Amino acid sequence: MEPFAVTRYYEELTVGDVFETGGYTVTKDEIVEFAEQFDPQPFHVDEEAAAESMFGELVASGLHTLCLSVRLFVTDVVQGEDGVANMGGLGMDDLRWHEPVRPGDTLRVRVEVLEKNPSESRSDRGYVTFGRSVVVDETTVLSITSSNVIRRRDTGR
Repeated sequence: MEPFAVTRYYEELTVGDVFETGGYTVTKDEIVEFAEQFDPQPFHVDEEAAAESMFGELVASGLHTLCLSVRLFVTDVVQGEDGVANMGGLGMDDLRWHEPVRPGDTLRVRVEVLEKNPSESRSDRGYVTFGRSVVVDETTVLSITSSNVIRRRDTGR
């Protein structure tokens, strides 16, 4: 049994389906904390240095933005009301940072089913490519495609 309410198995996903997450507001403290540990560039950890950078102020690491987008995908799409039966990921492609994320920005993720293919060797799964766009207001700040393994409904388990 899945630890959350799965309502969408591979069979229930259709190319063109769109999921929207709730919002997550990024704070200055978490931007600095993440960057100090994983991406300690001056424009992520030091407000004075950031003011002199091309950004003109403190901005989140792109890796932080990516991690937050994964969190929103998991909590709101995989474990959310629509409960997509995700078994894991195969990889991510086409990662682009379009705009910086600043303290106080609220991130939302738009997830679209781009492609799906049944497994030829494993009857319990199919492969789904999702397009993910992270937006602040109406501006895309990050985009990426992910390839995920999605459980099929009728696996004989």
